[in-house]
Amino acid sequence: MKKTVLAFAVAAAVAAPAAMADTTLYGRMNLSLDFVDNDADSSHQLASNSSRLGVRGSEELGMGLKGIYQIEAGLYSSDADTDGDGVNDESQTFGNSDLTARNTYLGLAGGFGELRLGKHDSAYKTATLPLNFFADTLGDMHHIAGQFDGADFSFYNRDDNTIVYMSPNLDGMRFLANYTTDKDDDTPDADANDRNAMSLAGTFEQGPMYLAVAYQQQNEYNTARDADATGWKVGGTYDLGGFTLAAMYENLDSDQDAYGDRDMFHLGGKYAMGQAYLMASYSMADENDMDETGADMYALGAGYNLSQRTNMYATYAQVSNDDAAEYAFTGSGKGKDVAASAPGAEVSGFQVGVAHNF
Repeated sequence: MKKTVLAFAVAAAVAAPAAMADTTLYGRMNLSLDFVDNDADSSHQLASNSSRLGVRGSEELGMGLKGIYQIEAGLYSSDADTDGDGVNDESQTFGNSDLTARNTYLGLAGGFGELRLGKHDSAYKTATLPLNFFADTLGDMHHIAGQFDGADFSFYNRDDNTIVYMSPNLDGMRFLANYTTDKDDDTPDADANDRNAMSLAGTFEQGPMYLAVAYQQQNEYNTARDADATGWKVGGTYDLGGFTLAAMYENLDSDQDAYGDRDMFHLGGKYAMGQAYLMASYSMADENDMDETGADMYALGAGYNLSQRTNMYATYAQVSNDDAAEYAFTGSGKGKDVAASAPGAEVSGFQVGVAHNF
């Protein structure tokens, strides 16, 4: 971790004086104590949940254009996602780091919007982040959303080799698109670009309402490299004055028989009372083309904002699987994965945590 902090300090020190005013060092620390049970064993663990350190900036280029950049490190083990599918394969351990684990890019901004090149969240993922009240906790909706039961891939993507376009705000409407040229790190060959991905999204925000629709295509997504999959979803939030509702529908479709086609629904609510807030959500994955492969997830949470940058929170979540399903606390920004002990397992957990933004 000391080496990472030093690297950021050096980067800031050598930046051109003209650009210093537009260079920002930022970060987030999010630590929790989790008590979890996978229906066979229980344990308690200290977890770092998407803790990060970043530097971003811009430089005026003239003609209404700006050069932009961002380098964002994840403050956890660099091999948390060993196969690049967006699912953490090993526990995140606070104190280690990967200098470019998170969105890291070079780009161009102007009246046309922004063009970014590098490692980046997909448009499919970005469009519905405001619906996820339990982001980076045990109740994260991506423990159900964005994945098939037991699949070795995810639609909750942040990929290398990615080109991103983000439109300007057009009276509350925005468009996003990305293309990942090659999801492999192998030596280029005749099939170098066969494992690729693209996604499109549109969002609309006006007054208390936020709406999003997104589509993604993944080619040769699984480890066997013999299947394609698509996903589309629509959802939104509505603020009733202190009480915010969220809803989403998602469909994933694979041409691999083991996964097939599956629907998913999500409902969430958040109620703010001054500095305190309460949250609840329900996520349901329907069966895919195989019987007894659905699951339900319930989450309850509460938090208190100690300041504009620091808050404490508590969360309880439970995943109830059908007899052949193995959904659990995997596939999200939650720091330490908890896998189901067996098909049909009930996975549950309680956590208390604190997060600080700077």
